[in-house]
This record gives sequence, C-alpha cells and structure tokens, in this order.
Amino acid sequence: MNYQDIQVFLTITSCESLSKAAEQLYTSQPALSHRLSRLEEELGTTLIIRRKGVRSTTLTEAGRRFIPVAQKWMQLWQETQNISSLDPLTTFRLSNVDSLNVCFMPQVCANFLDRHASCSLDVVTLRSNAAYRAVENHEVDLAFIANPHFFRKVQTVPLFKERMTFICSDTAPYGESLSPSDLRAENEIYIPWSNAFLMWHDYWFGTNARVRVSLDNMSLFAHLLRLRNAWAIVPSTIAHALMEKNCFKTFPIEDMPESRMCYAVMEDGRQTNDLTNAFIQELLDIASGFPDVEITKPH
Repeated sequence: MNYQDIQVFLTITSCESLSKAAEQLYTSQPALSHRLSRLEEELGTTLIIRRKGVRSTTLTEAGRRFIPVAQKWMQLWQETQNISSLDPLTTFRLSNVDSLNVCFMPQVCANFLDRHASCSLDVVTLRSNAAYRAVENHEVDLAFIANPHFFRKVQTVPLFKERMTFICSDTAPYGESLSPSDLRAENEIYIPWSNAFLMWHDYWFGTNARVRVSLDNMSLFAHLLRLRNAWAIVPSTIAHALMEKNCFKTFPIEDMPESRMCYAVMEDGRQTNDLTNAFIQELLDIASGFPDVEITKPH
C-alpha cells in the first residue's frame, strides 16, 4: 500500500460516496475504485461495500477497524516526510539595539550570511536590559547593547565607541560654533542613546526638560527631524546614514556628550562559539570603516 491508497480510503469514508471522493481528489471514479480494490486485495478483506445504483457507500466491520490504522499510517508518513524536509540550516539568534540596525547591520548580516551559507539569522530588536535577560535565558546567542549592566553568567565586551554629533535639517537656522546653551530642548528630537548621553542631557537641559519629540526607535526620526527648528544629538554613524538623504546637515558643537560605546553581550564562558566570534568580527570590520569610530575590543 502507498500514500495514495490510504488517502483514497480515508477520503471515501469521509465523503461516504465514490463520486464525491473522486471529485475531491480530482480523479475519475473508476480510477478511485481501482485503487480501493488494490488496497482491499493487499489487505485480504473487503473494506467498503459498493452497490450498483446506490450512490452512498457502506463500511464493513473490517473497514471500520481499518480507519484508525489508516489514520496512524498517514501520520507516520507525514512525520517521515518532515524528517527529509527539515531545514538543515543552523539558526544564529541575534539581538540589536534599534540604532545599530540603521547603519551597521544590513551589511554585517549580508556579509555574515555570505560567509556562512549553512546558517540562518533570527534577529530581534531589544533594549539593553531586555537583551541581557534574553542572553541569560538562552533566548539569543549574541546581543549588542549601548548601556552595560551586570548579570550573572553573562559577559559584556566593549567593541567600539563612536563620536556624538549635532544634526538638523539643512533648512534649520543652525551653524557651527554652537554650544548646548544655544539650543532649546523644546526643539529637540530626543532618543536616550546611552547613560553618558542622559547625564549630559540632564546637565544642560535639566532632569525634567520638555523636548519636542521623545522616541525609543529610529522609525520616525528622519521625518520628525525635518520639523521647523528641529535638532538632535546622534551617534556619528546615524548622522552618516541620514546625510545620505541629502536634506540634513551635521557638525560638532562645543561640550558634546561622551562617545557612545557599543558592547557585545554573550554567555559567560572561557570560549565563545565560532558563529559568535564570526559575527562580532563582521561588525568590527564594518565599524572600522567609519572615521569617527574607534575599535576598543582587543584582537
């Protein structure tokens, strides 16, 4: 017996009619009857009673007993097919802070996949604290964060730091030689980039500063930065990506925040796995190509 024979039998029992079963299986009634007869011959018993002129079918006692056997047979066949179709790829699970997706990650992921054809990527965007927990709970293999914390059985490795810079629309009334004291928080498009940035912001604008827009991701950032008199402080790589749109201008101002550090978070152990090391190296290779980025991870 084969898959088609079992399928024919179960379809006939479900439809209670040879003609309806033939319609459902897109075949002819004689072909269906032939397969059923072949199955009955192999089993050595009659499963379904067919009468001329009677459209409905009747199961014999052997036919009723064979239904659960046929259903198990179909289940085992499907499980067998699943074994042969299992995805052979190794899945590497990665977490990023949102800002890294803007500039670094498209090329990093592409390079990584080119060099690791047997690997697939599962990428999520998590804030630093949630990323630590994901690593600790074995939900991701590697995370990139901007604000370091302490978690047991998790190691934090500084990778690179990048200068912060001022950016605004090319029509905004700002020029070089600005100081934070020349800026008004009510025009700011604000993203809390790092703990160092938060300290800088509190110092210059107060702990309860009312900003124009506060965001937790980059999806609306470029659009809102075109608002009248809008400005922002961003990592230099973000500024680089936005400048490619040809409608912004950027320059350093006095008393800028400290450079933002990027860290890798992974399970604490004497050795990291090859895919983790490979992905980190891809990121460092891309990051090292930016003039305002300083690699800090020792080789």
